Amino acid sequence: MAGFQLCPAAPLEAFSCRVFEALGAPRDIAGEVAGHLVRANLSGHDSHGVQRVVWYVDQADRDQLVPEARPRVVRERGTTALMDAQHGFGHYSTAVALQWAMDRAREHGLAVAAVRNSTHIGRLGEYTERAAGQGLIAIVTVGGTTPGAGLVVPHGGRERLLGTNPWSFGVPAAGHDPFIFDAATSMIAEGKVRFALSKGVELPEGCIVDKEGRPSTNPADLYAGGALLPLGGQVAGHKGYSLALASALLGGLSMSDDLADGEEPTGRLGGVFLVVIDPAWFGDGEGYRAQVGAALAAAERTPPAAGAPEVLAPGIPEARSREARGRAGIAVPEATWQDLARVGERFGVPLPDHREV
Repeated sequence: MAGFQLCPAAPLEAFSCRVFEALGAPRDIAGEVAGHLVRANLSGHDSHGVQRVVWYVDQADRDQLVPEARPRVVRERGTTALMDAQHGFGHYSTAVALQWAMDRAREHGLAVAAVRNSTHIGRLGEYTERAAGQGLIAIVTVGGTTPGAGLVVPHGGRERLLGTNPWSFGVPAAGHDPFIFDAATSMIAEGKVRFALSKGVELPEGCIVDKEGRPSTNPADLYAGGALLPLGGQVAGHKGYSLALASALLGGLSMSDDLADGEEPTGRLGGVFLVVIDPAWFGDGEGYRAQVGAALAAAERTPPAAGAPEVLAPGIPEARSREARGRAGIAVPEATWQDLARVGERFGVPLPDHREV
């Protein structure tokens, strides 16, 4: 695996935290974001890991990200809340919204929150894992739809309309790791295209088109006016397209009072939307978690298809990756490492110890 720098997780997290502090983020916000990124790397999702550090610095330079901003509660009524991220780090504002919803769900059985004016919120599985780890069910999505913009074309269309609009579901289990589903509604997440570009490798067929609408496997074509295709491809792209729109429409609850009197809707909607459920309010919470664990174990006992090594429950690959990378370290592509070096030099933050692999 030439062209990578191997670094333990803790020093890489400390480096990222210091960069975000130098950018203007308070220590607790910087720590939340840095920990989130490194846990994404540990989980095997490098697309949402430390390669984003440089991206966030660039967003702050262009006044698209306010590193010091904290979310505020705009409206709170019983088990629902609307929060404003105020263009701060989306990881922090979403974590605050999640904690609010978990607290209310324990009290009332269910809670719902929407967050507006959020920046990138990172890997959604991070939030559903947190909730499931505390015995709660969580659904998290972040999406947007903007005519002529976004990165994803609608099924059957040729002009960008949607974000990658991911969904994540987390369900706690007893005697088994929790069920964690986290996926974009495009054929591939944008961050994975960026990571492929940093590694200098081609994409699988059927993921993107170039600016002329022609199929492509070159990741650079996405950033030269191309687009991502919705999940499902030519056969079932209507499913990914519909899920993406659903994400944007639910996220759009955060924008429901944005229109001024007499103003015409533009079709632009989006935001963060999350639901937390306490299974105990529906009966025996521990019994439910035991049933979930048994169902997941039954799924994994399914005989594998020819050529497949085994059947895994959603969330198990990430758990295995965290164990392996926690021991071996995180391999960062050389191109990303050089980007981190430039950012570190700018802010006077030395790179952590590492070795080439």
